[in-house]
Amino acid sequence: MDRCAVCRGELERKRVTYTKEEGGRLVAIGGVPAEVCRACGEEYFAPEVADELHRIIKARAWTETLEVPYAQLRASVG
Repeated sequence: MDRCAVCRGELERKRVTYTKEEGGRLVAIGGVPAEVCRACGEEYFAPEVADELHRIIKARAWTETLEVPYAQLRASVG
């Protein structure tokens, strides 16, 4: 893929932090290779990278647990 499917922007290879809410917990996996749109920030992962992300999450193969600041937006906003 050479262009973003969302906005047709140019893609660049980067390492990103993948985040996902799983079972009420935020999971973050760092150092993930991705193609990232320079215009809108959409991220694309190769199939083998996506498979490894799913494997880590399913196996709960965390290497460490971090404390993360968190705030809940009021329901009346938006």
